[in-house]
Amino acid sequence: MTRRIYLLLLVSVWMILTGALIYKSYFNKKASNYVSLETGLKELPSESEWMNIFHDGRKMGHTVYSIENRGKAGYRIKSSTQLNVVFGGLESEILLENTSFMDTLFRLSSFNFKMISDQYSTHMLGEKQGTVMTLRMIQGQDTSQTTITVPEDLYTYSAIQPMVASKGIVEGDKVRVPAYDPMSNEMADVTISHEGKEIQVVGGKNMILNKLRMEFKGIPSIMWLDDNGITYKEETIMGMMMERTTPELALAKSHAPEVDLLSGFAIIPSHTITNTEKLTELVLELEGISPEILRPLSSSRQNIISENPLTIRLTPGSSPVDQKTIKKHLKPSAMIQSDHQKIRDQLKKILKQESVNRSVSRTLTKWVYEYLEKRPVASISGAVDILATGVGDCTEHTTLFTALSRAAEIPTKIHIGLVHLQGRFLFHAWPVVAINGEWVDVDPSLNQFPADATHIALLEGDFENLTDLIPVLGNVEIKVITQQY
Repeated sequence: MTRRIYLLLLVSVWMILTGALIYKSYFNKKASNYVSLETGLKELPSESEWMNIFHDGRKMGHTVYSIENRGKAGYRIKSSTQLNVVFGGLESEILLENTSFMDTLFRLSSFNFKMISDQYSTHMLGEKQGTVMTLRMIQGQDTSQTTITVPEDLYTYSAIQPMVASKGIVEGDKVRVPAYDPMSNEMADVTISHEGKEIQVVGGKNMILNKLRMEFKGIPSIMWLDDNGITYKEETIMGMMMERTTPELALAKSHAPEVDLLSGFAIIPSHTITNTEKLTELVLELEGISPEILRPLSSSRQNIISENPLTIRLTPGSSPVDQKTIKKHLKPSAMIQSDHQKIRDQLKKILKQESVNRSVSRTLTKWVYEYLEKRPVASISGAVDILATGVGDCTEHTTLFTALSRAAEIPTKIHIGLVHLQGRFLFHAWPVVAINGEWVDVDPSLNQFPADATHIALLEGDFENLTDLIPVLGNVEIKVITQQY
């Protein structure tokens, strides 16, 4: 139930990271067409390029890219990434496909993105006209459309590196451009800088390669290219790495997936925490988390009592509602489709006679817990698709609950963070509802009303800001200071 959030975060990283690997082999043997990485590369290859994907040295999939020069029409970049991972012993296979169209300056014109897993599929299409981009999302049998305002000169991650390489880049250069990522549906500046040359071991051989750093929202990826523009290796945080390979080696699979993401990012606290449902207060010291992350979420339920070292006091209680901001937690969003007729119809079937917020929230908590089959899934699906599919983990439980709760006109927000289960802290998501002027944390994934004191909130939002959590992954340590019952 807490597992899907790992995959969504990791996939977001790789969609950002792999976009920097679209071009690999810009060397043309005809001398008249060859230009170096320093002065700019004249022609881009049309052949497919392959990379193996590793986590801490263990293979978790592969990715393949190709770029087509369409003359005056610009460029088309195609990528396909296949991940084979394990969530706590359960195998999962995820396919990501993206086709992006750029103009002759590599600025984004349109894209076609798909994410397909065993249970869910999400299809997003985008088309840019001037400073307006129209987004159409297909989740199962449900289709929605929206528009967003974007910069005139907008790039996508898959086009940034070929754009930079075509212009040329030398040691000390830094390029900064606005970019949009369809996987995370986020837009932010991306920087790419040349940090000189260094020796890297690739395929057992020492190679002198150009070191380029690419950053998005503070998340770095380092890539190593030769002077011909061929990318041989790339690394990012959380022990993730790509290495150039052949199609045969990329497609080769082990008998079973090697990477168990649940075990890899679970956090074992310094002391055993028992009887979590009876905890009245839990004081924890946290390492690997900046106080800036927790300050906006400090409340009487989750109170920062020291920033050096970072120490928080958790209780299962509530916190006061700010009436100035409460209305935004009634609005629908891309995933929280609280205004959809299917959500409203289902709400009527569930509630029957309930009308008081506390009773409604308790009923919805139990109904969502019982309705959804507990299974780890890979998806970025909305509430309508989740209602139809009936399968999910913490994100699906939280999405469906929040849509139903907002449809019932109960202000509801989403917290993303950590929860203690079976001796360890796992990354998790849960709703928070407004009841009688107080915010009350609930957990339909665990059938908790209210949620227990081990819930540590790190982010707030409708899953639109998940990349903010990425720097925390793999870096957190938790020391138990006191437990009271």
